[in-house]
Amino acid sequence: MRTDDRANDRGRRTVRRGAVPLLVAAVAVPAFAFAAPAQGAVAQTASTQTVSERAAAPAGQPHVVKIAQQRAAADNVGQIAKGLIDSRLYVTSEAGNVLSPADQNQIKTSLAGDSDADIRAVVVGNNVTRAEVGPMLQAVANRVGKGQTYIAITADGSRMGGISKKLDSKEINQLVTRTNGAPLKERLIRFGGLAEKKVDDDSRSGMIGGFVTLGVLVLVVAGALGAFLVVRKRRREREAQQMADLKAGVQEDVTLLGEDIARLDLNVMDAGLDPEIRADYEHAMDSYDKAKRETDRAARPEDMQDVTAALEDGRYYMTATRARLAGDPVPERRAPCFFNPQHGPSVRDVTWAPPGGMARSVPACAADADAVLHGFDPDVRMVPSGGIRRPYWDAGPAYAPYAGGYYYGYGGFDLLGGLLIGTALGSMMSGGWGGGYGDGFGGDGMGGFGGDGGDIGGGWDFGSGDFGGGGDFGGF
Repeated sequence: MRTDDRANDRGRRTVRRGAVPLLVAAVAVPAFAFAAPAQGAVAQTASTQTVSERAAAPAGQPHVVKIAQQRAAADNVGQIAKGLIDSRLYVTSEAGNVLSPADQNQIKTSLAGDSDADIRAVVVGNNVTRAEVGPMLQAVANRVGKGQTYIAITADGSRMGGISKKLDSKEINQLVTRTNGAPLKERLIRFGGLAEKKVDDDSRSGMIGGFVTLGVLVLVVAGALGAFLVVRKRRREREAQQMADLKAGVQEDVTLLGEDIARLDLNVMDAGLDPEIRADYEHAMDSYDKAKRETDRAARPEDMQDVTAALEDGRYYMTATRARLAGDPVPERRAPCFFNPQHGPSVRDVTWAPPGGMARSVPACAADADAVLHGFDPDVRMVPSGGIRRPYWDAGPAYAPYAGGYYYGYGGFDLLGGLLIGTALGSMMSGGWGGGYGDGFGGDGMGGFGGDGGDIGGGWDFGSGDFGGGGDFGGF
């Protein structure tokens, strides 16, 4: 073989060997290097095909090698995020040398001054799609971990969009529209200034709204406090009046018991007095004295239960003393007469129904039992209440302890609850307070940027800017 032929053959083998790895690279490199959103700060120069690389391209497939080389040079999310940690601007390799170092410094300085909007910008290639930009910005923001607004703009400055926690999507779109048509550097600087002003305006509006809300809240609280104080004052006045009525009614019972004991006219110093009579009489006097003391001490309706419990005890032993003096059998210790506890121990139960109420069996003294059995009205204990006199079971809740003390040893409120069904006092005794509280709260709230890729969330508002439809990106 001639020398020229051998040289040509070696050249063809070299070309074939060079084509294989380049074709493999074209298949292995992903379609786009943005796995998720990114922000930019450090400008980088897009790689270009060298003369030797073009010489190595196999005939008929130069475009395959060029695409592979361009995609291999594209910046990933990690690179963009790293560049934006300490900078306000990142120019991707795909964007190329669209900004000089001086222009980049001017943009960074301007964006750094827009501290409230807190913007970080990424300059991307003109061929980036709208589907790639939204996830890219989110993922970059997630990795950087700071910054309130991230924007992406194409190298030719024609399309822009962004995400923000300070501006909603409508506001972003308005700012993008206002900067539309400006060159790349001027557009970034102008957008930053407009965004800063908008954030400040929103903040002032929020403060004004907050002050207005606070003022309204103060007025509402003041009104509620005033209403509460008025209601509390009226309640205290009402309770004071109820207590005064109750004490007056109890004092009537105490006085009557004292008068009944005095009518016995016993001389306890008489040596010939029956010891049992003397014991019952002294017991009645002791209970009477206790009732007087407790009445003077009583400050709340609840305190009256001890008073009427002492009155019930004293009235029984006064009745027993009277029976012994008359030579009659000592009466059975039964619950006081339901109709009027001043009548002393009951002697039997009778069926009785309050006006408009259901019939029930109640304990009654001899006189009241006879009246009920013959169709007459019993002698009901009427007590002072609100300037008039009412049956004690209809005189309001203040009289509940009054009634409870009389029947304390016979079932107390449990007994009265059944006897007073259908009355005001009965409803209070048989009623209850229940129910529970819900916490009023739901959900646990989610914050942060979310994961790399996927839908945008975590408090970021997205503006589509002027990224058009079709294959372009926008509306992210």
